[in-house]
Amino acid sequence: MSETALVVAEKLDVAVLFTGDGMDRILKEIEAKAMAHVPDVSTDAGRKDIGSLAHKVARSKTLIDDMGKDVVADWKKKAKEIDNHRKTARDFLDDLKTKVRQPLTDWEAVEAVKKEEADRLEREKIEKRIADLAAFNIHLPFFEVAGWTDGTYEAKLIIAKDEYKTEQKRLTDEEAARKAESERLEKVRLEQEAEAKRLAEVQRKIEEQERKAKAEVEEANRIERESIEKERRAVEAEKAAIEKEKAVREAAAAARNLAIKEEKEAQERKAREAEKEAAELARQEALKPDKEKLLAFAQFLQAGVKYPEMKSEETEAVLKNARIQIYDIGEELLTAIEEL
Repeated sequence: MSETALVVAEKLDVAVLFTGDGMDRILKEIEAKAMAHVPDVSTDAGRKDIGSLAHKVARSKTLIDDMGKDVVADWKKKAKEIDNHRKTARDFLDDLKTKVRQPLTDWEAVEAVKKEEADRLEREKIEKRIADLAAFNIHLPFFEVAGWTDGTYEAKLIIAKDEYKTEQKRLTDEEAARKAESERLEKVRLEQEAEAKRLAEVQRKIEEQERKAKAEVEEANRIERESIEKERRAVEAEKAAIEKEKAVREAAAAARNLAIKEEKEAQERKAREAEKEAAELARQEALKPDKEKLLAFAQFLQAGVKYPEMKSEETEAVLKNARIQIYDIGEELLTAIEEL
């Protein structure tokens, strides 16, 4: 490999090459050797020299890279051995730490059980105090009751009992007062209902008398309305007969006027049609010379044009396309002449 590279493996010190500026110095040495060559592409030998130099640069790269791989592989092997020793030390010392600390660990476990039991008893004592106070309508959070001494709790309980008794007496008195007021209001309600019934009966009798009087008045009014209605119908019947006769006369007059109007419109329509036909005849007569010329020109375009003979297929195709276009122009002229 050293013969085909710009550096010799045996002369490279791995410890120097892959530390500090060792790599920069080797790369600069390779660059200096490569750039010292004067390229000559004018001869076959010169071109081969350029290719050989490029190959040596590539082999130099492979040489340095392989040396680096060998160093890394050796380092990985040593690192693995060190990691195995580290794990052995960790496992051994962890077990030793556990054995040395075991008496303290056992003592802490016993103390934790004692503390847990003490905490449970204290929590149950506080919960019982909260429940005792709640029985007297005193509701407090756990953290507040937990901060009391036994003396504070006893004092609070005595106060709660006294206040509860006072509150219960107040509620009893209020209930008695509400009951007495309710009984009074019920007595008033019954008296008002009795008075309302009496007044309703009086009102019923008054309304009955008013209803009878109203019925008599309504009957008299009904008889009078019927008489008026009978007279009104007679007047309307006479008016309807007059209106009917008037409508018959107006209808007859309208029919005569309509017949006269329709006859007049028919005469005017015939006159307009005759005038339109005369105008169209005059227009066609005036256009006749030009239409005849256009017709002759269209027929000339379709049949009378004499086309030259072509020798090549390309010019024949151009001429054929021109004939089609001229023929289509003749067709358009014929269509336009028919529409005039």
